[in-house]
Amino acid sequence: MLAACAPASAQTAYITQVSPHASGFTTSMMPQSIQLVPVAQNAPHETAFVPTPETTSARNGNIAQTLQIGSFNHVFQSQSGGNNLSNVGVVGGNGNNVGVWQGGKDLSNLNLINTRGLSIGVFQPPGAAPLNMLIARLPNGSLLIKR
Repeated sequence: MLAACAPASAQTAYITQVSPHASGFTTSMMPQSIQLVPVAQNAPHETAFVPTPETTSARNGNIAQTLQIGSFNHVFQSQSGGNNLSNVGVVGGNGNNVGVWQGGKDLSNLNLINTRGLSIGVFQPPGAAPLNMLIARLPNGSLLIKR
């Protein structure tokens, strides 16, 4: 059924600009001709490479990434100085609050899985030891904290 559809095409639009020497407004009651374009017209294609945010590097080397799958989660990441990297993942939880403050040359990876209502704060002064932490609510209801 999709093969019977006409290909999509783009048309050029022109907007007339008022000259800087014009004073006041004038109107024209002359009907303008309408250009008919066949449906099967193909537009020219141009390809340009635009890097995605994941593939670009920040000027000062700071990268803060957040993955949230859940509801009512709040994540705040603040980086001062340079060469900071922070990854926060909240998966399957709700009502969590996470804050990450990094001073410079810091690394942190924090993952919350199936948690509810937790408030987590990570404070890293310049040059602090890397932090890798997993906090998960297990099926039996207990909380697993793995560093």
